[in-house]
Amino acid sequence: MSRLRFEGKVAVVTGGSMGIGRSTVLQLVAEGAHVVSCARRKAKLDELDEAAKGLSGRFTGYALDVGDTDAFAALINDTAEKYGRLDVLVNNAPSVIGGMVVDQTLKDWRANFGIGVDSVFIGVQAAMRIMIPQRSGSIVNISSVSSLRAGIAAGAYGAAKAALNQFSQCAAMEAAPHNVRVNVVAPGAVDTPGLNAATLKNDAVKKIITDAIPMQRAATPEEVAQAICFLASDEASFITSVVLPVDGGKNSQLYVPAFDITNLDNQAADR
Repeated sequence: MSRLRFEGKVAVVTGGSMGIGRSTVLQLVAEGAHVVSCARRKAKLDELDEAAKGLSGRFTGYALDVGDTDAFAALINDTAEKYGRLDVLVNNAPSVIGGMVVDQTLKDWRANFGIGVDSVFIGVQAAMRIMIPQRSGSIVNISSVSSLRAGIAAGAYGAAKAALNQFSQCAAMEAAPHNVRVNVVAPGAVDTPGLNAATLKNDAVKKIITDAIPMQRAATPEEVAQAICFLASDEASFITSVVLPVDGGKNSQLYVPAFDITNLDNQAADR
């Protein structure tokens, strides 16, 4: 099987300068795609441009905040017009503003939805308007296990990602008759700058989080990118409307408080 799954294809990836987005860009380029990616920091995009040189495909970066929805829609439309097609859209740009329900401001609530839902809606809408007439295309939206399970101080973020899941599945139903697929990847803890920020760069806190994952570690960005690229590729040609957790089993885990199994065995023997 050829690993140039995206040879000759055009992809747009948001939030491509770091973490999951960066790894996704590099894998798509390595597999032959021309990737157009946007992020807020040009310097990071310039670094990504250097990293992509010598790979099978091409990379073009634009300093753009997807919160500027008009500019984001224009980027998608201009990409398709310039290169004649749009095959893949990955909505990855994150916005994580945590807070307890009793403390969080309406402004912060709306900020989670602005990037996590509004910009995704605009991106999916623009992409579908291109992909439906060409009768091909794959959209992958990046959610979170916080959309599937409740957590403290994650009310706004989790609600926004849950909305993204439902919107994606509705879009998938509309796009399916036109051979356009819409799927979701829901990562758990991933070893990225975002995890470092969430744990205040505290190794002890990070260990508590990762030890609670059945596989007892965080994912690498490359592992999440593999899942994204699979769903974006023709290998997933009959897969649409799925929400795929990439979380080391965390989404399925029933929490049971820790106990001394040795002592439990002794008590059983006494009976």
